[in-house]
Amino acid sequence: MKKIYLLFLLLCLLGFEASGGTKRALVVCIGAYPPESGWNTLSSQNDKALVLAMLSRCGFPVSNVCLLEESKATYAAIVAALEQLADSVRPGDQVYIHFSCHGQQITDQDGDEALRDPRDRLDEALVPYDAFISYNWRGYKGDSHLIDDTINAYMHRIHQAVGRRGTVLFVADACHSGDISRDDADMPLPPFRGAVDVFEQPYRGKTADPVVHPVAWISLSACKEFQTNFEVEVGGRRYGRLTYALSRCLEPGMTAGQLTDALLTEYRRLPLPKGKSQTPWFVVPEKMKSRKLFNGR
Repeated sequence: MKKIYLLFLLLCLLGFEASGGTKRALVVCIGAYPPESGWNTLSSQNDKALVLAMLSRCGFPVSNVCLLEESKATYAAIVAALEQLADSVRPGDQVYIHFSCHGQQITDQDGDEALRDPRDRLDEALVPYDAFISYNWRGYKGDSHLIDDTINAYMHRIHQAVGRRGTVLFVADACHSGDISRDDADMPLPPFRGAVDVFEQPYRGKTADPVVHPVAWISLSACKEFQTNFEVEVGGRRYGRLTYALSRCLEPGMTAGQLTDALLTEYRRLPLPKGKSQTPWFVVPEKMKSRKLFNGR
């Protein structure tokens, strides 16, 4: 009888883990940067409404959604939230991380980019509230740029913590431009979420041995690293292109493969400025393509 009870308990635990575990989310929305930072204003508050409604539809408890917006979304606050998330998640949990903000390329200091392409000397970075657009006389040297190396390390920790039954979805509705020309068209362009100019730092020489973890989680970026991420206007309101598309496509229980297919279809439907192109960049490991997303409560 005792063996039967233990077997029943084990099956219940496995069933709970398979149903999705605990749902946790981190949402970062920055639209109104300080004037002295050099960044233009974005429509990230409109994104926030879409993302929170989407998370509610997918069964995320409000108490498990950490929202950092505007002046609260500093580099230190974002890193602290990622640290707390990495420490809190458990095997089988379902995690959603979303950034709606500016993005910029920045001088690579550890040499990891050159491991893939010897010509590449730039990291990609998300731009917290307290990051400036350029290395400047005010004393800003780039320390508040959230570089891809840092994001990669946290995502690896979170993925390891949720284990093979857990799900991690990372969304970056930001621009990683730098290898494109400035626009000279007469027609005004909608806001884009990044900078054409690279954040140039003095190269200090290799600062560390590169540690790059292969992407084993689901990663959705609004554009390729050399492209500009234009906002889209719908019904008189502007939104991040990826956020808007995602809010229309993501339904609980759909697979990661179904989601990326739907996103590509939605992207093709959304208008772009004349002569401009923008291709979303999705990384979905083969074993994750059939993973059902946020299908338990």
